[in-house]
Amino acid sequence: MELSTVQRRIAMIRKLEEEIKIAKETLKQTLDDDQGYVAANTTAKDAANKKKVIKDQIWNQDSNRALLEDVKVNTEEINTLQDILNQELLEYARANNTDEIQDEAGNTIKFKVIVKLQRPGFTEQP
Repeated sequence: MELSTVQRRIAMIRKLEEEIKIAKETLKQTLDDDQGYVAANTTAKDAANKKKVIKDQIWNQDSNRALLEDVKVNTEEINTLQDILNQELLEYARANNTDEIQDEAGNTIKFKVIVKLQRPGFTEQP
């Protein structure tokens, strides 16, 4: 595969993304110009705000706060473990030239290595 082929494909993707962006902006403006939609949207936002207030009141009860904290801590732990596992699986795939691994129970699990392009000037947030 030649570099020029990859560069052309990147350019095509960027052009299509720009077309999608313009189309979405046009569609949003069309919705914003429709009074019926604007009224329905306002009603929906008001209902969502009311729902959020009630939900926050329920979440702020002592028993629920403890559960929410457990969920938060466990979610952070899962994210950390997932990041470590991703690196380990990448190394495993390179070393063994395979996309399968066995779990503790002996079941074969397939995994997929994914590559994504970052925008020029993109800096990853810590």
